[in-house]
Amino acid sequence: MSAQPAEAPYPTRSPYRMELDEGPQSVAELRAALATVSTADLTAFDARLGAIRTTDPAGLDEARALFAEYRAVWLSQVHPVIRAAVADSADGTATTHSSDDVWADYDPATLEPREAQA
Repeated sequence: MSAQPAEAPYPTRSPYRMELDEGPQSVAELRAALATVSTADLTAFDARLGAIRTTDPAGLDEARALFAEYRAVWLSQVHPVIRAAVADSADGTATTHSSDDVWADYDPATLEPREAQA
């Protein structure tokens, strides 16, 4: 009896949130990860990183924010759930919901679920 092929592991546990221990952990790892999926994103990341003034105290915060932004860019291109949603959207098979549908169960003033207020 042959073993079933293992499903490829997801790059993160959730397509909606990247935990601190997931994905690229250093600038070098992020550069390598971006290089495998999008040279345009790698080029943009490098340019923006190079423009950060390291002598400015706010530069470290700016670099952290840039790193977080491009980790999310990488995730959006490699997570199977996100890729499937993008493909469904592109080919017109995605299920869509209006904002009225989404907010129908919430109180417009408190944004709390209506049943929680009863």
